[in-house]
Amino acid sequence: MVAEVMRITNGNGARVAFDPVGGPDFPKLIAALTFQGIAYVYGALSGDATPIPVLEMIRKMLAVKGYSIRLVAATRRAGRLRWEYVTKGLASGALKPIIDRVFKFDDMVEVHRYLENSGQFGKIVVTL
Repeated sequence: MVAEVMRITNGNGARVAFDPVGGPDFPKLIAALTFQGIAYVYGALSGDATPIPVLEMIRKMLAVKGYSIRLVAATRRAGRLRWEYVTKGLASGALKPIIDRVFKFDDMVEVHRYLENSGQFGKIVVTL
């Protein structure tokens, strides 16, 4: 992951990373950040302890921040603004969701097996 991020960013590293997993691979995420980068942690799906590579964080002057949807879902107005942003972005093509696979609702057991393997990249869509 680190090598690919560095390749994509011409060796600079990512400015921002969002991590829903945490766990033992968290130092790799930190390694993939640029100087003064920010890592937003919003989950602990790994279930394992998340090591904090303090020396690398000091060297790069990084910030690690916790994130919760409560931060942006506090008011009705905020919800409306988010909805408008997403719908306009989708309509204009500025936002392009990545869809990994599409399943039929009747294949729900297969959907869950696929998700349990954690091999997807993008969203899983289930049609009715």
